[in-house]
Amino acid sequence: MKDLKRLWLISLFVKLILAALIPLSADEAYYWVWSHRLQLSYFDHPPMVAWLFSLGHFLEPFLHSVRWPAVILGHASIWVGIKLLSRHMDLEKIRTWIYLVLFSPLLGFGSLIVTPDLPVIFFWIVSLYYLDQVLEKKDLKNYAAFGVALGLGFCAKYHIVLFVPCLLLYLLIEKKWTAVNWKLVPVTLIAGLVFCLPVILWNYQNDFASFRFQLEHGFERPHYNPEWTISYVLAQIVIIFPWVLWAAIRVKPAKPVRYMMYFAWLPLLFFLGTSFKALVEANWPIIAYPAVFMLAAMHPRMSQWKKYYVGFFGMIIAAAVVILLVPQFRTIDPKINEPFALQNLAQETAEYQPLYGDSYQMSSSLWYFSKSPVFKLKDISRFDFFDTLPEAKPAGNKFYLVKHQGNGLPQWLSEQQWTYQEIKKIAPDFVVLEFTRP
Repeated sequence: MKDLKRLWLISLFVKLILAALIPLSADEAYYWVWSHRLQLSYFDHPPMVAWLFSLGHFLEPFLHSVRWPAVILGHASIWVGIKLLSRHMDLEKIRTWIYLVLFSPLLGFGSLIVTPDLPVIFFWIVSLYYLDQVLEKKDLKNYAAFGVALGLGFCAKYHIVLFVPCLLLYLLIEKKWTAVNWKLVPVTLIAGLVFCLPVILWNYQNDFASFRFQLEHGFERPHYNPEWTISYVLAQIVIIFPWVLWAAIRVKPAKPVRYMMYFAWLPLLFFLGTSFKALVEANWPIIAYPAVFMLAAMHPRMSQWKKYYVGFFGMIIAAAVVILLVPQFRTIDPKINEPFALQNLAQETAEYQPLYGDSYQMSSSLWYFSKSPVFKLKDISRFDFFDTLPEAKPAGNKFYLVKHQGNGLPQWLSEQQWTYQEIKKIAPDFVVLEFTRP
């Protein structure tokens, strides 16, 4: 067990160093802005990611270490997984699972990026741990802790709700109803409700806007595009890796851990189904990966096959680190270069105050890098958190807007008699406008 602890600590140290060196992406900066306007929940997502960023505010003088609380929490999920697997696996299989997680593009290197995925994975694995406990011990403490984990998971990302159908299908198909202490189930329900109250209350106060947005975002498209399903399937094969996927499919887990099959395959099948309704982003079924890797680690050949997995993703991760840290390589991809371009944009627009952006990504990044508030101009792009803020509409008679050339302007500007002139162009395609009104 000591070598597992050493591996866990070394990988945590490497993550913390890289997390401090790599600038925040635009989406991360958006969640960072939330942490400076703390709420019970938010339009786009539940509040956990903002709470974690708020814990790191004191670390902001040290490069990008504001990520550290979230990165530590995400890495702690591996330790919880070790505790869970130590009840059912030998050390070699646990070590294999750790390597599968550490070199996963989303659970490994991807866990440096602070999104709602980090806390939901943590609480998903904690929920698996307590599920394992309640199926065996059936005591009050574990039933209560199980509910707390699920409730906090709901404060991380709505995907945690898939835990319930996974569990119900397991109990139904495996005929495990007698393994449940039904007298204590209300304890789990009450604990879960109490700890997800921030999200429930915020949605109640805001006409359930967040719930409606997520449902529309994930399910409502007028016409089916076969590319949605094809891209989803191919992405999952690559992310999980063919050998790992094959091992997870072929393994026959022992009865005490057969529930892993339901927590591995149901989320993947669920998002496969939604791919017939809308485009599914590659990271959405991330909650399935811990259990998929647990199943794969049980396969007798996986300890040998993992070298192909580690070699393949190890090279990709090494290349990604070099590209991110060496300026000459960043420009090969606009998405990779985006944080650095926005960092430069923050320096070039620092003299213009008050300053607005034309998207939540731009405004958030300019705010983060300049450490001076930059709001998104109301209604200039799709509705988001910025549109709910009173500062989204300028209060004075002059303001500046930095935007992508060619992007339009909201109609209320002309209705309120705002006039503008272009005062600066910034490579590659940004322009600064000065707005005034009588």
